[in-house]
Amino acid sequence: MEKMRKFKFWNEAGEEKEKEALSLKKAIMSVQGDFKDKVIGVEFISKKGKHIETSISIPIGRKIRQAIVVEKRRAEQKAKLEARRVVRSA
Repeated sequence: MEKMRKFKFWNEAGEEKEKEALSLKKAIMSVQGDFKDKVIGVEFISKKGKHIETSISIPIGRKIRQAIVVEKRRAEQKAKLEARRVVRSA
């Protein structure tokens, strides 16, 4: 049985990427920079020969990437709070 598997990724806009990797996580890590969406679809054949088609939320991986997402949310919340303060003081 082959160790390398082919993964096919796509988004709602119709963009498709095909990647060959040892595991799903490694394949996702290599293509998540190419997609700007929060959710992408993936299709592959498992080690046992089962055809799997599912969706995955990205980014995944290092805590640094997750920290960037959290920091972005905090900045959005802070901007929203500042906008409320400006409205109240006016």
